[in-house]
Amino acid sequence: MPAAETSFDRLANVPVHYDRLSPSFPYGSKGTPRSFQCRNRLKDTLNTCLAELFDVWNRDRPTIILTAGTIGDGMNAHGQGFAFDLDGFYWGNDRFMMDRYPDDRKFYIGINAHLFTHFSQVLSYHYPNHKDHFHVDFNFSLKFRPESNAQTFFLQSALKYIFGRDIGDTGTEHDGVDGVYGSATKPAVASVLNELGLTGQGGLTVASVWQEFLRKCRARAFA
Repeated sequence: MPAAETSFDRLANVPVHYDRLSPSFPYGSKGTPRSFQCRNRLKDTLNTCLAELFDVWNRDRPTIILTAGTIGDGMNAHGQGFAFDLDGFYWGNDRFMMDRYPDDRKFYIGINAHLFTHFSQVLSYHYPNHKDHFHVDFNFSLKFRPESNAQTFFLQSALKYIFGRDIGDTGTEHDGVDGVYGSATKPAVASVLNELGLTGQGGLTVASVWQEFLRKCRARAFA
C-alpha cells in the first residue's frame, strides 16, 4: 500500500506550515504553507485530535500549526505515512514552540497527555533527538507500557510538574525524569492514582485506566 493516500494543508481548519526550510523559513518562524501527504488514518486522527485540543486547552484557536512534516524514508512510521511531527503553534505573532518545555511545563505536558489519548506513540522533549517537536504515530496499542521510555518520560514529567510528586534527582534535569519505570516512580504512580480515584482498576497498564489518567492529567495541566 502506498504511503500517501491523501494530503492536507489544514488541520482542524487551521493552516499547517512547514518551518524547517532554513534560512528562509527556519524552526520557530511562521514557516511556509505546504501540502503534506499521509495515510487517511493519520489525517483523520490529526483532525479529531487537534480539534479536541483547541476546545480544551483554555487558549484561543491557533492561526498556524507548525510541522516538520509527515512522509519520510524507510519502513518506519514516517516512511509508511503514519507519522506527524508537531513543532508548534502561532496565535497571530505569539507562539509556543515545543522546545519551550522548560518555560511552560504544564502547557507542554497537557499537550503531551492529549496526544497520547489519540496516538499510541508520542516522542517528546526528553526522548533523544526530540527536544524541539512531538512525533506521533500508531506503532503500539493505546495503553501504558512500563518498558516504554517515551511514555515513562511523559508520566514522570506529569508526576513531578502536574501532581507535585518527588520522584528523585535522576535524569538530565535532576528532577527524576529519566525514562525508567523504577522504584522512585512506582510509589508516586500509586499515590496519584489513589488521589484521582483510579485505584483498584488494574493500574496504568489497563487501557481504560491509562486513558482516564491522561484525561485527568490534561485537565489539571490546562486548568
